[in-house]
Amino acid sequence: MRTMPSAHLSDPIDLKSVWRIDKWFPEFQRNRGLHPRAWHGFSTPLLNEAIQRKNVNWPRMVANYLRGRDVLDVGCGRSLYSVGFWFAGVKSYTGVDPVLDPDSNVTKDSRPLHGRFSESAWTPRDLERILPSTRLVQGLTSDLPPGSKFDVLAMHNVTEHLMQIEEAFAEFASLIRPGGRIVFRHPNYYCWGGHHMKPRTIREIVPGDAEQEKYIDWRHLVPRSDWPDKITKKQNRIRLHDLRTLVEKHFEIELWQTTLSTVDEGAERLTPAILGRCPGFEADELLTQSVICVAQKA
Repeated sequence: MRTMPSAHLSDPIDLKSVWRIDKWFPEFQRNRGLHPRAWHGFSTPLLNEAIQRKNVNWPRMVANYLRGRDVLDVGCGRSLYSVGFWFAGVKSYTGVDPVLDPDSNVTKDSRPLHGRFSESAWTPRDLERILPSTRLVQGLTSDLPPGSKFDVLAMHNVTEHLMQIEEAFAEFASLIRPGGRIVFRHPNYYCWGGHHMKPRTIREIVPGDAEQEKYIDWRHLVPRSDWPDKITKKQNRIRLHDLRTLVEKHFEIELWQTTLSTVDEGAERLTPAILGRCPGFEADELLTQSVICVAQKA
């Protein structure tokens, strides 16, 4: 069996340095195993844009599991994540998503005042041309060439949207080589803003708003007939313990790291009265914002 050394999550990214691209040179060179002169062959503006759009944060966080490996990024979306993964030192990168348009430069943007999407200087075809051993596939994992195998399958905020999640994880396991890993971040539907509707933060609360009243303060735990498709057809609402059990059917969990909600994410709004109207739930689950899981295939 092919084994992979144990690793740990990288330290949180220092967002104060994102405008100083030179601060990233040493880490980039270490991840890629490059001599400093090799940096000059890379598009600094491309990396700078990926950093600004926060498409480097997730790959950088899990870089210890990616470095030197063939990686499949499921649900890569319209993003520059391929740049972030290449920065993290992958041997090869394959991104797959049905929303990906090979010739569109409209890219996900997390910067304030830019909106959810904005135009980039690069299309997916450009990225395939610029980044070595990079492939971007418009479609599903079932659209990959027969026999495709990877060392790591990564997902960032994708698992909550897998409506046939048991079948999906069985397929994921078949795509990973023995000794390989699945690495993912899962947002918890059962946290204060896990419904993906407004309000998702305290700052978004509009007092007296009838639409927000449907979801605020864990009211989204009780199903309603007037829920939108965004909840009923695009979120599987899997419980955290059920997700962990599913992962353990196919993998051996090495890391199950929970992140608690912040004050702005509603952490201080859970009262005994609210907990009392949420039978079957413990406070820990309702206050968990997300989980990062790393698990190895036997």
